[in-house]
Amino acid sequence: MKLGSIITLVLVLAGIAFTVRAFVANTSPYVKVAQLETRGQNVHLPLKPLQETAQFDIKTMTLTFEGEDETGRVKVVYPKGKPNNFEAATQVVVIGSYKDGVFYAEDMLVKCPSKYQGETQTARN
Repeated sequence: MKLGSIITLVLVLAGIAFTVRAFVANTSPYVKVAQLETRGQNVHLPLKPLQETAQFDIKTMTLTFEGEDETGRVKVVYPKGKPNNFEAATQVVVIGSYKDGVFYAEDMLVKCPSKYQGETQTARN
């Protein structure tokens, strides 16, 4: 084998290894509140936000609220402002890490009820 072919093969293998490592490092599983103690780093956490606990600090642009799922309840701190449709949210998915009883969200996906949900269509005669 020529030296150029060997170098090319090594570079291709290194590129594949780097790509796989980057993919694995950036994946985050969906977990439940009860699993946060053991798997609380870099996770997706689907919650029902408890609107009565929501507090927004306009000076620091930090939203703090409690959310729950079928396994428990957790306090969430989100430092990127309050999403426009947060008050109407039926579910949020917070992405981040859990530490000392608090979930620190780096990102938040807000799920609102569909405007078509619950509507029934009437048949035209």
